[in-house]
Amino acid sequence: MAFLSFLVFPILIFFAFKSKNGSSKAQKNLWVIIGFVLFVIGVVSVVINLVGLNFGFLQWADTMGQLGAFLFKVTMIFIGVVLVVLVNSNEDSYDEYFDGDKYKK
Repeated sequence: MAFLSFLVFPILIFFAFKSKNGSSKAQKNLWVIIGFVLFVIGVVSVVINLVGLNFGFLQWADTMGQLGAFLFKVTMIFIGVVLVVLVNSNEDSYDEYFDGDKYKK
């Protein structure tokens, strides 16, 4: 079960990367919202876990042990940031910077 829960994150990144190219603005906004929600839930769950409380819907993550649950929550934070950055990045600007003559003197 623990392996399957960590397997969800690469699948999210894969689908976000696949839908990044040629997708509508609404679909990109959806991925940004998903990333933001993952980030916020991860941060809030780590903070309230410091107090000794848990989210009810993340109770199953505590079955992995304290370290496993903490790593899962930190991974939620990291994947949330990665999703937002991945969807909002523009690869063409980097290609122009390295390959184009726009920045040559």
